[in-house]
Amino acid sequence: MKSNLKIYCGLLLCVGLTQVSCKKESFVEANTSPNTLYSVNPEDQILKAAVNFENDFEYFYDVYRKLNYWLQYSTPSVGNGQNFTLPGSQFNYRYGTFYERMGPAVMDAIQTIEKMPAEQQASRVYQKAVAEIMMAYYAFYVSDINGSIPFTEAFQARYGGTLTPVYDKQETVFATVDQLTKDAVASLESTPSVEQAALGNNDPFYNGDYTKWIKAGNALRLKVALRLMKRDPNKLAAIANEVFADANQMSSIDDSWMLKAGPSYANSSGNWNPDAGFVAGRPVVEFMQENADPRLRIYYRPNKNGQYVGSFPSPDDAQKPANKPLYSVADTLSELQHRIFTPDMVYTAGETPTGSSFFPVVTYAEYCFIRADLAARNIAGSDAEQWYQKGVEASIQQYDKQAQLAKVPGYTPVTPAEITAYYAKPDVTFDPAKAQEQIAVQAYLDFYRNPMEAWAWWKRTGYPNTTSVLAWSELRSNGSLLQLPRRASLTPLPSTNANFSNQEQALQDMAADPDFGAGPGDPYGRVWWDKK
Repeated sequence: MKSNLKIYCGLLLCVGLTQVSCKKESFVEANTSPNTLYSVNPEDQILKAAVNFENDFEYFYDVYRKLNYWLQYSTPSVGNGQNFTLPGSQFNYRYGTFYERMGPAVMDAIQTIEKMPAEQQASRVYQKAVAEIMMAYYAFYVSDINGSIPFTEAFQARYGGTLTPVYDKQETVFATVDQLTKDAVASLESTPSVEQAALGNNDPFYNGDYTKWIKAGNALRLKVALRLMKRDPNKLAAIANEVFADANQMSSIDDSWMLKAGPSYANSSGNWNPDAGFVAGRPVVEFMQENADPRLRIYYRPNKNGQYVGSFPSPDDAQKPANKPLYSVADTLSELQHRIFTPDMVYTAGETPTGSSFFPVVTYAEYCFIRADLAARNIAGSDAEQWYQKGVEASIQQYDKQAQLAKVPGYTPVTPAEITAYYAKPDVTFDPAKAQEQIAVQAYLDFYRNPMEAWAWWKRTGYPNTTSVLAWSELRSNGSLLQLPRRASLTPLPSTNANFSNQEQALQDMAADPDFGAGPGDPYGRVWWDKK
């Protein structure tokens, strides 16, 4: 494994920031003297936070070697090991990213603005709102699998706050995130008395388009509210209807909230590399082949015979004598389409890849599937079929666009006729009798580049499963049925840690729910939103 923990110059080059030679001296001064924070441009700190939205270690451990295996998108080239569903000690990198990298940068951006003279603050209302949406998303993302986390008192020590922040319960985190996002959207929709400072190239998500940030904020509120489905469906409906009343909604793939970067950001020489013996999962490949899904050539590479062949996700199936030849003959199984993950991946000796990469946060396709799911369950909104079809089409269009931007060798762009033919397939075209299943399965396929959210949808909906339209393999090891984890394994702090008592109280509170599991370290237990 190679470490890439640095400010990625590839991202800066992608957005044209030749002037940011990373201003390390300014950041050091700001981090040691809060009174001089206003001397550092908040947009630089927003960029710093954006760069740290993704973590190469999270991809190395959480995505490539855990979630992709658990969710049957891929397996190792030798098949899954006997205990592959155990998270291990290296899982849950999102936690450290938030508290060590992304969160402090966002808080510095917010505090920088708040410490400016009044006239300068007035010109940065929109910038502050963007920073707040970024903070809200990441707090939600971390709490999603950890439950209670420090949030309302976190990141405050440098600004007169506490060094021992309390752990907010997940219900409180989600409510705070919703209110923070709601207020930020309202700020972005307001008409300040002075011209607003631009973000421009310091915003690798939307290049400073504040209208798109409004849409992203509204989509984020829906995403968070969806977690309330089993706990508080009335509140979910209230938030959704409030969001729907706003005219600023995602309406095309150009509204998708994604981190966009150049070929050297997620470079193949380090932890982003998807070429370490990963091959396609059989259930996904078979469903895509049977239904002529045009994303098949985007997600995976054909084998030496020009065919798409998937690996068995179940350890026992991979060990069957009839299946062993798949794993013993080179290039029999389809690999991941490496350029979709690391666009600088060299396929042919001598080439110099120049494509771009992307990391989905909330895409237009996901927004459509959320609306379809809410309508199909009669929770909020209507036209489940319309939103479902829009989601299917948007997903294919988004991946087609990204495959072209990544410059996948020999790639043939998707045609409208392919999308029409795919949607006409019996397992794809909308069926009211199995609407919730179909929506979840198509969302799962769309989350190929965001398996963290695919995991959450599976926990919330139960799909895919072994009998759904896209049928997962039953996972068995030495004859025993394997469970999939449902949350992060939590490690208690040592009693000498200054925040020991706050965490201990949080763990006790979570353990009061019988669904929490056999202790903090039990990944098969559940956090608050994941109610049975």
